Amino acid sequence: MMKKALWMIVGLVVAATSVYAQRSEEDLSPKDPKAKEILDALSNKAKSYNSFTADFEYIMKNADAGLNEKQVGKVAMMGQKKYKLDVAGREIVSDGESVWTFIKDVGELQISDMPEEGEEDDDANMMNPANAYHMYKNGFNYQYAGQETVDGKSADVIKMFPTDPGKKPFHTVVMNVDKANLELISVIVKYKDGNVYTFRLKNFKGNANLTAKDFVFDEDREDVEDVVDMRF
Repeated sequence: MMKKALWMIVGLVVAATSVYAQRSEEDLSPKDPKAKEILDALSNKAKSYNSFTADFEYIMKNADAGLNEKQVGKVAMMGQKKYKLDVAGREIVSDGESVWTFIKDVGELQISDMPEEGEEDDDANMMNPANAYHMYKNGFNYQYAGQETVDGKSADVIKMFPTDPGKKPFHTVVMNVDKANLELISVIVKYKDGNVYTFRLKNFKGNANLTAKDFVFDEDREDVEDVVDMRF
């Protein structure tokens, strides 16, 4: 759950009866052409960057449980698979083949294989920042939900619903897109257990000065006390 929370990263309100209400809403929400136009433009713009860096924050709320937690961090990305996150006492680095997760307070480094394409429920794949820009292409219906002021910016609001909701732990993803700059303001993921995750990017810099070496974790660092290699 911690890794999933870190990505959306990338976040939702549901009781038992809400599952049926969500399914009815999703059934009425096919792939809206206006929403698709905006999502395609956002995705294409993201593809035009060979790399980026940004600060981010995510907030996890659950009204019934009285939870309201906030984390801040940094993200760097090159291509579609190389990424680096520093958040919640963890460094998570992927070179596109392996994923290193370093837990700072205990000095433990966990190494796993990068999940294959299509393994969207894998924790490591949920951590991939690129997924926010492209995940609508597979397994979602979506609708344009109008314009709102989000974080002081005029935003196009797009709601996405899984086409097979019974197999997903969440029921809705809300994308808030800056109308003026065609940039992602925030992603809200609403889970069936009542948890709502809000993910915001800040200080975004496209085509940052990064190299492949920036996405390989140094396993010989002095602060690494224990290595758990889970690669096959």
